[in-house]
Amino acid sequence: MTTDNTLTKLNEMRMSAMAETFREQLRNPEYQELPFEDRFGLLVDIEWSRRQKQ
Repeated sequence: MTTDNTLTKLNEMRMSAMAETFREQLRNPEYQELPFEDRFGLLVDIEWSRRQKQ
């Protein structure tokens, strides 16, 4: 699976906050220093937080 496919699927599942944050993580090399679990946790936290505000 490519990154583009992943982003498309996230958006189709209406997980746009997670998609945006994933794009940000890909662009920002500082995120590469974090373990996978921490990066994934950030993605989930951002998505959850945005849904709570709706």
